[in-house]
Amino acid sequence: MFDAAIVGGGLAGCNAAITLARRNHRVVLLEAGTYPRPKVCGEFLSPESVSLFAESGFLTQLQTLHPVTIRTLRITAPDGSEWCAELPAPALGISRFVLDKALADYADDLGVEVHDGSRVTRIDGTLRDGFSLTTQTHRGPELFQAATVIAAYGRHSNLDRVLRPALATQQPPHYMGLKQHFTGPTFPGHIDLHVFRGGYCGMSQVEDGTTNVCLLVRQDIFQHTSGVGRDSIAQFIDWMCGQNRHLRRWLSQASPVYPEWLSIAQVSLMTKTPVEGDILIAGDSAGMIAPLAGDGMAIALHGGKLAALSLDRYLTHRQNAQTMKQDYMRLCRRTFDPRLRLGRLLQSVMLHPSVLAPGLRLLNRFPAMGDWLIQHTRDLDLLEQSV
Repeated sequence: MFDAAIVGGGLAGCNAAITLARRNHRVVLLEAGTYPRPKVCGEFLSPESVSLFAESGFLTQLQTLHPVTIRTLRITAPDGSEWCAELPAPALGISRFVLDKALADYADDLGVEVHDGSRVTRIDGTLRDGFSLTTQTHRGPELFQAATVIAAYGRHSNLDRVLRPALATQQPPHYMGLKQHFTGPTFPGHIDLHVFRGGYCGMSQVEDGTTNVCLLVRQDIFQHTSGVGRDSIAQFIDWMCGQNRHLRRWLSQASPVYPEWLSIAQVSLMTKTPVEGDILIAGDSAGMIAPLAGDGMAIALHGGKLAALSLDRYLTHRQNAQTMKQDYMRLCRRTFDPRLRLGRLLQSVMLHPSVLAPGLRLLNRFPAMGDWLIQHTRDLDLLEQSV
């Protein structure tokens, strides 16, 4: 019987496991994939992440991975308009291939029982009676018992439909994510966001000197511009480059690292609840932040920490189950909802270049407006700790 089972070994899940293990709880971490593995992700650690990693004791190990320091941001529109700004504190660029494995190893060093290649297919139970988690592995089904559960399986999982079947009937706008690493012209210390019709593409360097190129596009736009067959992504990339000259110029001088683009379909930014029954939900599973806000990885880390601290209060009998769940839900809403709403609003602007271009010119004319937007897409309390 574990004190806690964490479903999902990404940033939220690993930080939840680390936080509980550092408070002497017996924890099992169940990850469907295997470490190390690449993921569709902007691979941008905003400044708030530094204070979260310092608090968890992981910061020293993170620095040995040689993340790239990022200090400035540029956004470009299809008509050539652009806006540049300095970040309020240094951010970091690091690949998920390296980061997730290092976090899982650190959790293992703290005593967490880490099982990768272990896909959770069913969760039964309550806080009163305890939980049983059924997993599928290459060895066949396995069963785990735990007093509490945190679900941190990411933005897209079949388990989400099992835990929250009502979501399957909703039809929010769906997006598609694509990611590739390139060798090409470098821009150290810088992150770019290039907008095209129906989407945007982020570029920044990671620890090995390559450039992570990660984009989000409306699924209907992708289907309309990509055609069919094996070359569908290549056709879409050609179309995308024709939409933004900055993208076209850089990609024409770059070479892909991976044989194929990584992709993920049906990405949703819909609002979700952080509690389902007696299970706490953290990270993208509890509501994905619009990637352009550049705070998704920090929110995942912070969400995992808050869920773990809530379970710690329950496991040490400082709160009963009902109070713990209510407090966790209120805390998540107070901590994350304003930035989630602002991120969705900014995304709606970004996906309409005719609105974005004059908006960028306005930010150039009134720099204080840009400073306000950057500040309000950040967690100011964590930001102050990281400076």
